[in-house]
Amino acid sequence: MKRKRLEAAADYLRQKAGGDLDCAIVLGSGFSGVLRERIGGTTVSYKKIDGMPEPTIAGHAGEAHIGVLHDKRVVAFSGRFHLYEGRAAHEVIYPVMAAAHAGARTIVLTNAAGGVNPDYVPGDLMLIVDHLNLTGQNPLVGEALPPGAEARFLDMGDAYAPHLRELARHMAAEYAIVLHDGIYAGLTGPTYETPAEARYLRTIGADAVGMSTVLETIAARALGRSVVGFSLITNVHGTNNATSHEEVLEAASRSAAAVARLVEGIVANLEPTPLED
Repeated sequence: MKRKRLEAAADYLRQKAGGDLDCAIVLGSGFSGVLRERIGGTTVSYKKIDGMPEPTIAGHAGEAHIGVLHDKRVVAFSGRFHLYEGRAAHEVIYPVMAAAHAGARTIVLTNAAGGVNPDYVPGDLMLIVDHLNLTGQNPLVGEALPPGAEARFLDMGDAYAPHLRELARHMAAEYAIVLHDGIYAGLTGPTYETPAEARYLRTIGADAVGMSTVLETIAARALGRSVVGFSLITNVHGTNNATSHEEVLEAASRSAAAVARLVEGIVANLEPTPLED
C-alpha cells in the first residue's frame, strides 16, 4: 500500500467533507443508495479517490457519498472489494484505511450474509458481536504493517466496540427493528456454502456467513478505530431454497430502510469534531 496515495486519498476525503471525518460507513451488497439522499454533501466516483480500486460486482456502485450527516462529517462507501475478485488484502481494506487516515474514529460495516442460525429468517438484521476469520488472509501479514498500524500482534478481544453494540441495540429497540446478536464467519467465496459447510459453521459457533468485513475490522482495529457491524440475513441455510446473488440484492433492497435507520442512529450519537466555518 503506497503511503503517498493513501495520504492523497485521505486529503481528498477531508476536502470534500470540510475537515477531518468523524465516521466511515461501508455499504454491503445491495445497499448502494441507502444513505445517498441522507448525507448532505457530494457523491464521487471511486476513480477520483487516489489509489481506490474499482468494484467489479453487481450491487457495489463504486461511489463515495461524502458530507455531513447529523452534524458529523462522514463518508459512505457504496461498494467494497473482495478476496474472491482476486484482490490482495491491502486492496480489500483500502476504503477503511483511507477513511481512518482522514480522521474517521468510528467505522460502521454492513454486509449481506447467509444465516446458519436456524432461528433466523430472511430479512432479519444481525449485530456482529464477534467474528471467525476463515479467509486464510490477514492484512497484518507481511514485511511491512499497513500505514498507521501500531502493532502486528493485535488484541481482538473487543473487535466490535461494546459501547457501539449497546447503542445499536438501543436504536433497534427504539425503531422496533429485529436485531440479533450474532457471530459472523468470514469466508473467501465466491461459492455459497454446501450443506455440510453450513453445518460445520454452525457447529463452530457462527450465526451468519459472508465474504467480507473481517479484514476491514482487523485493519480498523489495528489503527485504533472503533468498529460496529451489521449483517442483513438474506437467506437461511437448511431451508432447501437455492441461493443466488440476485436473491441477496433483492433482500438487501427490502431491508435498506432498517439498515439506514440503524446507521443514522449510530452516527447521530457519536461525539462530533467541531465543523469548520
